[in-house]
Amino acid sequence: MKSYRRYIRLLLAVILVESLLFLLFNVVVDPYGVINSPVISRVNRLKPEINNHVMLYKAVAVTRIKPKVIFLGSSRTEFGLDPKHPVFANSTSTYNLALTGANIYPAMRYFKHAIANQPNLQQVVIGIDLFMFSNLSEIPSDFSEARLDRETIVPLDAVNVIFSLDAFQASRDTIDINKKDSKSIGYFYPDGRRDERYYVKHVYENKPTPVIFKEVINKNHFRAPEEDKNYQVSNSLLSNFKTIVTICQQRNIDLKILISPSHATEWEALRVRGLWPIFEQWKREIVKIVPVWDFSGYNSITTEAIGNNMKNYIDNSHYRKEVGDLVLNRIFNYNEESVPADFGVLLTPENIESHLAKIRDDREIWAKNNPDVVQFVLNLKPSSK
Repeated sequence: MKSYRRYIRLLLAVILVESLLFLLFNVVVDPYGVINSPVISRVNRLKPEINNHVMLYKAVAVTRIKPKVIFLGSSRTEFGLDPKHPVFANSTSTYNLALTGANIYPAMRYFKHAIANQPNLQQVVIGIDLFMFSNLSEIPSDFSEARLDRETIVPLDAVNVIFSLDAFQASRDTIDINKKDSKSIGYFYPDGRRDERYYVKHVYENKPTPVIFKEVINKNHFRAPEEDKNYQVSNSLLSNFKTIVTICQQRNIDLKILISPSHATEWEALRVRGLWPIFEQWKREIVKIVPVWDFSGYNSITTEAIGNNMKNYIDNSHYRKEVGDLVLNRIFNYNEESVPADFGVLLTPENIESHLAKIRDDREIWAKNNPDVVQFVLNLKPSSK
């Protein structure tokens, strides 16, 4: 009987020690970047698993950083807008809270989450796009209401990032990657902005830029063409956007809004899909709510020739930090002489129609001079293949 009890005690002791080592391993490596563990070179500096848990990573980051300046939007804003831009030099904390693949509803919820953690929120910059207001858009699968409007990590999330086998495997993968790469930034800077070089290397596998354009246009625009006949601007998502505007007005939070400066081929894809009238009507609906800076269309930035080593874009959708700097220069009246004259127009109810007409005229001129690019997008339409 004594030997039996001794065996049980020994077994429990072994299980306890192994459990503690399991926990300690995941805490030290912190593969999802939510425990704020110390950075150890060649062990946990790079955390590629964050790319699969952006909603968790940024929700927890807000509780820790409590930023007074935030950027909202989709991955276009994540890549392009830099919290270290000089116009935010006087801010003690600026964070890029844009969310990969998100429509305006998660943006609205993370905006409220930011206020819950920082009641003295002072500045919001939102990058918006048509797809964020589409009735066909979906909320990312890793979005969770439970982790918002609170100042600590959700207990269930804490258990999953410390005790789960998925976390253990993520920790092992994290260490393997850090052994091979001691210099890269990773998918994200600490301020929430994406690192385009790491993304292009690991997601786009350093393919030639024209190939990336083709693949992204296909994925974003021509994957389910049969759905386009039902495409509409969602009144519910417009209401979510209006909520952000109203709260900013009520709390005296300075709000800047911009339509992303994606590449001209992005707008051509909308045209080929037959969504151009909806795109224009969406802009009309937005300016009924609030003035917005429009960087879309066919200007000297967005019409950059497609090729390797593009200075403005990594694909048709995402603009580089250098373009984002020009956007921030324009909307904050900073170093304006550096911004091309045709880049960025403040839309209001008074100038919306003339502006839309000018974009149509600009498009006709651009299309006449670039028939190969027009055909490049047209050839991607499924019925054209």
